[in-house]
Amino acid sequence: MEYPGFSKMPVWQKAIELLLNIYEITKHFPDEEKFGIISDMRRAPNSICHNIAEGFGRYEPKDKTRFYKISRGSGYELMSQSFASFKLGYIKEKNILEEIIIAATEIVNELTALIISLENKKQGKPSD
Repeated sequence: MEYPGFSKMPVWQKAIELLLNIYEITKHFPDEEKFGIISDMRRAPNSICHNIAEGFGRYEPKDKTRFYKISRGSGYELMSQSFASFKLGYIKEKNILEEIIIAATEIVNELTALIISLENKKQGKPSD
């Protein structure tokens, strides 16, 4: 499906919501983690959002998918950081961890579908 702008893409909308959620969650982390896990956990969802936007702005499918793949990798990075934060006791409630993992997984799955669709289109295969 074609969108008039990246901000109309459902995957970007989910990603920006996740970014806002992560900023809120990390506000309550210890101050000594300002340049550690807080910075890492904020950079990952920023990367997700901004690489979706940059991929949208690219013309060639190969260029687009490269940025969507980077975004996808950042989704997994955020999941790992969230598990670590939970184990360290910075995320105190398991349901908050689960919400992050579910949201990141949905974004990763949507990016995967988008990547496959673009790669099939590039190869002349019909998309599902």
